[in-house]
Amino acid sequence: MKRIMKWTGIGLAVVAAVIAVAVYGVSELRLLRIYDVALTAFRARTGLSMEEAERRTRSLMCIGCHREAGNVIFEAPWVGRLVAPNLTRLVPAYSDAELERLIRHGVKKDGTGIVAMPSASFAHLADEDVSAIVTWLRSRKPLPDSGPSATEWGPLGRLALALGQVPYDADHIPPVKAPANRPKELGRYLYESTCSHCHDLDEARQVQKQTAPGLRIVTPAYPLDAFRALLRTGKGLGDRELGLMSVTAREDLRHFTDREIDAIYRFLSGAGDGELPGEE
Repeated sequence: MKRIMKWTGIGLAVVAAVIAVAVYGVSELRLLRIYDVALTAFRARTGLSMEEAERRTRSLMCIGCHREAGNVIFEAPWVGRLVAPNLTRLVPAYSDAELERLIRHGVKKDGTGIVAMPSASFAHLADEDVSAIVTWLRSRKPLPDSGPSATEWGPLGRLALALGQVPYDADHIPPVKAPANRPKELGRYLYESTCSHCHDLDEARQVQKQTAPGLRIVTPAYPLDAFRALLRTGKGLGDRELGLMSVTAREDLRHFTDREIDAIYRFLSGAGDGELPGEE
């Protein structure tokens, strides 16, 4: 009996080792997958002031994730650590065309994909907004990393990678022909390039264990002044805190102008999305 138990234990250990090696190997293949996305001839050209380029970069949520010098987005024992890298050190290593591919397609300089980069939304960005982001980021002086500089994967994270449970937006980029300039339909454009990170229009979605409601469903309940307050302060109707939405509003969405907020409101509330009064 002891001999049987001994060999059973050895057999189970061998099986566990084989599974571990297989999971590691498959996860490495996933991490090293190359995306066949060709570089374009993109060059950042903007007539915007540096202040406006910074405002657009912040409103488009770049700094909300990456912060001023990198940010740990998620960390858990056995799962790993997900890091939004320090852009002040990353950007100088990329050409304008490589940054455009990174933003719009979620593909890094070496052709591999980025985890949790919302490129399926950024694919909608106009050249002028991509140029604003690139121009402002290039204007910043390199800063030392504020914390861990690289993403790391624990055993459970490796298993999730092997099972295809880790999101890569590079797998789901819509067939979008990005415009040179922001379109007249500003509300739809801003929804597609920002709000759609978390929200669909007509159905709820689960985001970080929270329910992100369909925006066409909830927006009509907000008067315009309350909608403005929501995006400026993160406070919902009844002065409620709304979890991730409140954090995102206070860090990112507060940088929208009144014109931009009004355009989003008009689009989401079904009031139309044409040229706003008093605009050319």
